Amino acid sequence: MMNWRRYFGPMPGRREAHAMAWMALTAGVILCGASLVLGFQGRTFMGRALGGDFVEFYTIGKILNTYPPARIYDLELAVRLQHEILPSMAKTQMLVFGQSPYIGWLFRPFALLPYAWAYIAWLGFSAALYVAGLKALFSAVHLTRDDRKTGYLLALSWAPFLFETWIGGQMAAVVFFIWALFLWCLENEWRFLAGLVLSVCLFKPTLVALPALMLLVSRRWRVTSGLAAGGAGMALISLATVGLDGCRAWARTLAFSGHMVAGSADSWHLSKYVDMSAFFRLLLGSSPAVTASVLVLVGVAAMGVLGRAWWRKQNLAQNELWAATLCFTLVVSAYAPIYDAVLAVAAVALVAAKREQWSEQDREAFGAWLLALYMVPWLTQAFAEFLHLQLITIVLAGFGGWALRLAYESTAKSETPRLTHSKTRGEESTMTRQMQPSVAGRF
Repeated sequence: MMNWRRYFGPMPGRREAHAMAWMALTAGVILCGASLVLGFQGRTFMGRALGGDFVEFYTIGKILNTYPPARIYDLELAVRLQHEILPSMAKTQMLVFGQSPYIGWLFRPFALLPYAWAYIAWLGFSAALYVAGLKALFSAVHLTRDDRKTGYLLALSWAPFLFETWIGGQMAAVVFFIWALFLWCLENEWRFLAGLVLSVCLFKPTLVALPALMLLVSRRWRVTSGLAAGGAGMALISLATVGLDGCRAWARTLAFSGHMVAGSADSWHLSKYVDMSAFFRLLLGSSPAVTASVLVLVGVAAMGVLGRAWWRKQNLAQNELWAATLCFTLVVSAYAPIYDAVLAVAAVALVAAKREQWSEQDREAFGAWLLALYMVPWLTQAFAEFLHLQLITIVLAGFGGWALRLAYESTAKSETPRLTHSKTRGEESTMTRQMQPSVAGRF
């Protein structure tokens, strides 16, 4: 860190963080406004049709409103409607809806509006949901007033949210809100409800699989039972929505989507993913055997290290442990587009809440990690496309590993007796209720 200061000067402070965030937000709003103006004229903006991927979800709502529900997985119908709804969309482009049937209900109200106005409504809805998630998250981890202000600005201006999720018309704000509410429920010791909340995220099972496994490993039975009950409920809603034929069509769509993702070997497509599968396929080229071997080794090692920590959870700092789990969920996932990286915002908030307990070296290291997490997404896709190295995957994995190290170190510094609450029989509170003073000049 001393060498860093010698060559690059001190870390950016709160004022610099706010300035960067406001510049990014201003650029994002201007670009979004330009895309709307051109979109209403039926023209593309920077080669992209109005709304980005939102037309996929709008089409699902349109099918549910006007066609037999099971046809939401009729790819021929969906692609035809996408091009009819958005004529400026590239003729060779098709967007495949592979989420669970129950989430399709979310888009039915939007599909009642003309497409351009529906996209504007979605912009407002996703921004409001993201802000609500940030509010719940910051309340759960007890950030100070100054840290909350900085957190809002950095989170709203972060490229994976601002450009990939918000302007790009994606659903990552929904995922983030679910996870923030889950953490808020854990903090309030509503464990069964927390599991129910997390089950709503099963429309993207790749973002729930690893945390669910860690909940089992750590023997958190109330949360796990809530997740199982909620999962059963989501399955019943899906069955009621599209019937058995629709569920079978969903299974075929998942297989087709998996085949498409596995078969996309060009760097332009792979650069849009942060998971280790895309990372190693970019790095190692088209050698399936070597890539598969590396994936298995790295995946097993990562899950083993994380699983060991969760097994002895009573002795570890819970904030840092959840932060590491969120980062590893993105990296170890079989499918993690860059917009799903918004989950890293929750990981940063979980860790930042405890920084008053750290050494000065750890605070400096946190500043460096935060700077890397914020800045790398601005260039990572171009870097991955041309140099075949996905930087954000490295940063996410590194920050997750650092958070896990903090969990062990903080436990070693302040070893406390294991909590035993009669009402939970061994389950302890997920996050310590502490109000932390702000650190001037740091973000």
